[in-house]
Amino acid sequence: MVIAAKAIGAHQGYIYCRAEYPLAVKRLNLAIEQAKEAGLLGNNILGSGFDFDVEVYQGAGAFVCGEETALMQSIEGKRGMPRPRPPFPAVQGLWKKPTVLNNVETYANVPQIIQNGGAWYASIGTATSKGTKVFALTGAVNNIVLWRCRWASA
Repeated sequence: MVIAAKAIGAHQGYIYCRAEYPLAVKRLNLAIEQAKEAGLLGNNILGSGFDFDVEVYQGAGAFVCGEETALMQSIEGKRGMPRPRPPFPAVQGLWKKPTVLNNVETYANVPQIIQNGGAWYASIGTATSKGTKVFALTGAVNNIVLWRCRWASA
């Protein structure tokens, strides 16, 4: 998120987490504090002169808040309902300011792409589905895990 913020000149980020996951909220807040202590968030990140902070927002957990405009409505304290577009969030989003929304999985790919290049990332996966994909297995399985797969091209 810091890399994306630097690229667009943003100084504030939000992580939207459903309130019914208190352990996740606790761990996110701990990770934010640890990142601040390490100089990776806050003022003058790693001596770069760039300031960026992140805040965890606990949402009501409505499924509809997976839609970007509904998520922004929820963060603003309104009922999480989608709004018509235009205006698009990149023009007028959260608090009527330009807003970029991405999921954690998208942000997790950015450092790999920067380090290894776009061609490298595109070489992973299939012709129509590049890169890696996160998926989870839960329920009646022997080992409940979260996987990051690299699909093999056929």
